[in-house]
Amino acid sequence: MLDILIAIVAGLLGGIASGLFGVGGGAIFVPAMVLLLDEPQHSAQGVSLAVIVLTAMSGSYVNAKNKNIDKRVLIAVMPVAIVAVLASSWVASLLSADALRKVFGVIIVLVSIRLFTDRGHRAEQVPAKAPASE
Repeated sequence: MLDILIAIVAGLLGGIASGLFGVGGGAIFVPAMVLLLDEPQHSAQGVSLAVIVLTAMSGSYVNAKNKNIDKRVLIAVMPVAIVAVLASSWVASLLSADALRKVFGVIIVLVSIRLFTDRGHRAEQVPAKAPASE
């Protein structure tokens, strides 16, 4: 019963993180499954990717409606990301769970440091233009 509650809370927090920050939820799903549900690292990553498919589709729909998707960037990123996920998923299957967990932890720490020390995107630093008069 506790496992189900932990899974529900992880799903809630991962969904919130995905919607607010566009992180896909994996930064929450994987540690929650490994540390709290005693799920093997490889399985946690597989479940996370499967969940992210549906959460990403839902979030993409809302962002498309709000015109928050730059199609040029999407077209440039998507094919490379698909090839990269196929290749890196294969590499992950070759690594031990311990090595995979450590690599995952290092990446989470490095991304966190970058987010705390980065001053933001240059477009966010440019003052907004006043709306045109009609």
